[in-house]
Order: sequence, then C-alpha cells, then structure tokens
Amino acid sequence: MVAIVLVIVMVMTSGWTAEQSCLAQAADVLPEQQAIALPRVAPSFRIETELFEGTQTKPQSQHLLLFDAGVVYDLPLGTGSTISVFDPSRSRVMLLHKIQRVRTSISTDSLIQISAQARSAAMTAGSARSLGLDARVALSDLPDTYTIEFDGTKYSATTQPTLNDGVATEYAAFTVWACRLNIARHVGPPPFARMTLADFLAAENVLPRQIKLDVRRGLKTRTYRSENLYVGRLSDLDRKRISEVGDMIAKFDEVEFSAFPAD
Repeated sequence: MVAIVLVIVMVMTSGWTAEQSCLAQAADVLPEQQAIALPRVAPSFRIETELFEGTQTKPQSQHLLLFDAGVVYDLPLGTGSTISVFDPSRSRVMLLHKIQRVRTSISTDSLIQISAQARSAAMTAGSARSLGLDARVALSDLPDTYTIEFDGTKYSATTQPTLNDGVATEYAAFTVWACRLNIARHVGPPPFARMTLADFLAAENVLPRQIKLDVRRGLKTRTYRSENLYVGRLSDLDRKRISEVGDMIAKFDEVEFSAFPAD
C-alpha cells in the first residue's frame, strides 16, 4: 500500500490500490470548478519531489519534474523505471520504460473521457463522499496551509510563492493530468480531492512546498508526505535530460497502452 499511497501524495505523477488544448481543467470530474487556463507562453522551471512515510528521513521515492514551454517531463530519480511526458499541446501523454525500452501514449481526449466515466460511476455507486467528490478546501490554522478532508482521509498543503507568472497554473495543470493518467492506469480510486486541491492552489497562485496525507482506518492513522523543492529555471543538465528523453522516444519500441509494463 505504501508505494501507491505515495503516488497520490505526490500527484503529482504518474490513493491507494486500484488536455487537446492548452486548457488543463478538472471540468470532466469537477464540472463546477473553473478551468485552469495556461498562459500563452508557458514558463520553464523545475521541481524536485521527495516522498516519505511517517517520520522517516530517507525518501521512499524521488522525482524530478521539468517544465519546459508547456511540456512536463516526470523523471524518476534512483530506482524508478517509468518516465512520463505530458504534452497537451500535442494532445498526448507518453510513457517510456527505461529498462524494457518501450514507449506508449494516450490521447488527452481519452484521459478526459476516462476521468468523466470514473466520476459518473462513482456518483452512480453512491461513492461521492467516500472518494472525495464533494470535498472542499479549507484554510488551516497553520501558516500558509490548506486542508481538504473526506472519509478518514486528509490532505494538508503548506504552500510557497512562485517566482514567475504561470508557474502555479502549470503545476496544477500537470497535477490534474497526472491524476487522470492514474485513473487510466487503474492506480487507485479516482483522486478527486487531490484534483480539487490542485485547482484551488492555482487560483491562489501558490505551489505546494509540502503535502501531507493522513489516512485513518479504525484506530490507526498512517501518514505520508511529499517535499517539493522549486527552482525557477532549468539548468544545462536539465536541458540535457530533456534531450535524452527525446532520444528515447525516437529509439524505444511502441506498445499498446494496455501492454505498457507497470513498475
């Protein structure tokens, strides 16, 4: 359960077990929300994310997110094998497996449709509350912190300011796409509350510095957290990494989305 829960804390990437335009929005799963409109010239920046369980000081997982002119590269650091490339301007999300040297893609239209179907199914099954469909963000007593809570699950986001216009919107759009991708890959139930939180932080023009997830089951509560280091520009090494991903896209064999290996 730990690894899957950490995915939801982060997504942030491609919780638990189970856009064709530059408008990345949660309208398919949360139609009452406002669209997250991307700026015409998207900023370039990086966010390094470390994921922890409880009070551990050694991260369970690390990811490097490179935002470059509207395309987001989600690169695992350490043992991870799957690279995700979110490219809404080309109406696609690509996955690359570094070990098996295969790639696949799914259209953004498909992701929107799958998310809408998941929302409809949750409503029909009477699971709106248990899946956080109607959860709303609240201001915490802690400085610069917001919470969203439902059915024994609570997210707490401590925020940080951005250095450039559009950064918060870009990050929120990525989060929504990553949540949609998780739905399509059957990684847990639909993370509706996480998408709501992303939309809210974009409206506040802030980034999450830390996201904490508390999951209460009976008398036991497990805690997970992500720590996000934001840098307002890409380095030469980051540019090299992006170029290497381009080489992988050209060289790796294409497989069906359903056949792409799971880490």
